[in-house]
Amino acid sequence: MTRQQLSEQIAQQLAAHKEELSRYWNQSSPVRHFYLDGLLPEEWAIECYDALPGAADLMERNTIKEHKHVGIDLEKYKPLVGDILLAFQDAGVIKAVSEITGVKDLLPDESLYGSGVSMMLEGDFLLPHLDNSHDGDGNLYRVLNTLYYITPNWPEDKGGNLELWDSHMKQRLEIHSRFNRLVVMETNTRSIHSVNKVVNNGARTCISNYYFSEKPVNEPEYIHKTTFYARPEDDVIKKVRLTVEGKAKNFLSRFIDNKTTGTKHRRK
Repeated sequence: MTRQQLSEQIAQQLAAHKEELSRYWNQSSPVRHFYLDGLLPEEWAIECYDALPGAADLMERNTIKEHKHVGIDLEKYKPLVGDILLAFQDAGVIKAVSEITGVKDLLPDESLYGSGVSMMLEGDFLLPHLDNSHDGDGNLYRVLNTLYYITPNWPEDKGGNLELWDSHMKQRLEIHSRFNRLVVMETNTRSIHSVNKVVNNGARTCISNYYFSEKPVNEPEYIHKTTFYARPEDDVIKKVRLTVEGKAKNFLSRFIDNKTTGTKHRRK
């Protein structure tokens, strides 16, 4: 299949379910989101999965906040990987997402800043966090995140699932990273999200993209760095450490350039 065929299929599926997805989006909590199963014909989705690089060909991110493998080096991967990734940046797909969410003037990001291929192996996790507020140049607001899960037969009870939290870290919604499922979620000052620990002997894989805008959605202008939080069950030391680190980074962000130039998780 071609990138155009992939983008047309995605746009058609979103358009076909526009009304129900829009209703769900407007009523969703604790972070606005929607999800759509069966995004691609199953044989297409399996072909995309088979084309993905292995963990050894991806960048490893390993801290107390996260452990996962990510990749944006499209020239090193099979062409189909770039096709499925960039299909989500097609104007028709963006238009369909905009009509569902009501978020207008969406802009794609060919630099794949913070997105691309994501792979989580047994023991991997991503702590609750707020994404960086802006794009890599510090000019555009990050407003939506698309997550396309692509591991066949991924079990619901083995972790690697998206978690959406309320601002007090009391309410949690878990969304199964089910094969051929697309999740679209809002990113703003309240969109705390995480991935629970993988306890399966396998690799949970995801294709992700961000959409940006010149203005934030339904709130005043703001700047914040990627801010991590401890899980409710974590110990006090971890909670204090992450709280202090987050407050310090966001305080300093008021006075320094908001560009993210040092990251390797961005195409030149």
